[in-house]
Amino acid sequence: MPSLAGAAATARFDESRRCKSFGVSCTYDRISSELQPFDEAAFSVHLPTVSLNQTVLGLLNDNLREARQLDGVDLALLNVFHERSALTLGVDSTRHIYQREGLRLAIQVSLALTMMHSRSDDLFSRQTAREAHHWYMGASQYNRKLTDPNLTSSERDAIWMTAAMLGCTTLAHVDAMDPELSWPLKKPDHTDLQWLSLSHGKNEAWVIANVSRADSSLRAFAKGLAVDDFVIKTTDEEALKALPEEMTLLCSSPEYHNAVAMLGRLLPVKSCQDNILKFFALLGHMTSEFQQLLRQREPRAVLIMLWYQTLLGAGNDVQWYTRKRTMVETEAMICYLERYHSHVPGMDKLLDFPKRARWARGPVSSMATFPGERHPLGINDASISWQCRLSHGARYSA
Repeated sequence: MPSLAGAAATARFDESRRCKSFGVSCTYDRISSELQPFDEAAFSVHLPTVSLNQTVLGLLNDNLREARQLDGVDLALLNVFHERSALTLGVDSTRHIYQREGLRLAIQVSLALTMMHSRSDDLFSRQTAREAHHWYMGASQYNRKLTDPNLTSSERDAIWMTAAMLGCTTLAHVDAMDPELSWPLKKPDHTDLQWLSLSHGKNEAWVIANVSRADSSLRAFAKGLAVDDFVIKTTDEEALKALPEEMTLLCSSPEYHNAVAMLGRLLPVKSCQDNILKFFALLGHMTSEFQQLLRQREPRAVLIMLWYQTLLGAGNDVQWYTRKRTMVETEAMICYLERYHSHVPGMDKLLDFPKRARWARGPVSSMATFPGERHPLGINDASISWQCRLSHGARYSA
C-alpha cells in the first residue's frame, strides 16, 4: 500500500510560481497541493520545540492567503482520506492512484469527500460549514482551471482528479431526505439533476486533462477508462432482450434507445466498487434528448432512471456515495409514477421490480442510519502516519 510518509517533507519554493494553481499550495512529495513549489533548495526540518502537527500545518498553509487555512481537524482528515476514503474510489486497479495522488492534486475536494464519507451512514446527517467550504473551494478552483489556456501537466492532472472526486461528492450530496421534497416530486428549480449535469460535464475535463499523455501521473487511468467489454460484447439487441417486453415496447422510440439498452446490459451486473464504471457508463451513453426528457419529468425517462437507480442501489456492496440518492430518489420516482402516470400502459407491472427492491430496504422515514459499521473521523488521534519522516530534523530533497 502506498504511504504518505514523506508528506510535507519537501518544500522547493520558486517565488515566480507563487500562488499559481488551485489555491492550496504545497509540494512535498505525496501531499503537495495544486500549486507549484517555492525554492530550488531542499530544506531541513528541525523540531526542537515546535509540535509536529504545527509544522505540517505551517507547510500546508504557507500559500493559503485567500482562503481559510487548514487546521488540526483538516490535518486529521487528510490522514483519514489516505487511509480509508481514497480506497473507496475507482476500481481495484486504480484505487491506489487515488490514494497516491488524490491529496497532491485535489486537496480541497479530498477534504470535502472525506467528510461526506465519514457521515455517509447517517441518513439524516447535515453538511457542516467546514465541508461546504472545502467543497466550494474545490469546485470554484476547478471551474477556473477549465478555462485556463496555459495549463501545466500537473494542472491537467489536477483537473482530472478533481472532476472524478467532484462526481462522487455530487452524487453523495442530497439536500432533502423527504421523498416528497426530492426530484421528481418537488417543484422544479435550477438545481434539478445537477449531479447528472456534472457527470456529463466531466467529459470536457477528460478531453482537457488527456491522462494518456506521456507526462501524466495518471496514465494508468487511461486504460481503465477504455470502453468495458460488457458494452462492446453485448449488442443492443441482446441487451434489450434481457428487459421485460413491456419496457422495450414502452421505450421503443429512438430517444430512449441508448439508455434502455445500457439498462439491459446492467441487469445481471452486481452493484459494487469494482463494477461502478459499468454503472457510470449508462450516464455517459445518455443523449441530450434523453436528458431533456428527464428534466421534463417525462414518465418513460423517469422509469428508466428509476430502474437504473434501483440496480445501482441494490445489494450490500453499494458505494457509499450513491446510497442516499438511490434510497431517497427511488422512493420519490415510484411515488411520482404511481401518482401521476399510472395510466401509462404496462406501468404497474414495470413498477413491481423497483417497488419490491425499494421496500425491502424500508421507507426512508424509518431509517436513521444505514446498516453496517460506523466509521468515526478519528480526528482526536494524534498519530498521523504520513508525518513520521518530518521528525528528528531529517533533511529531504525533492
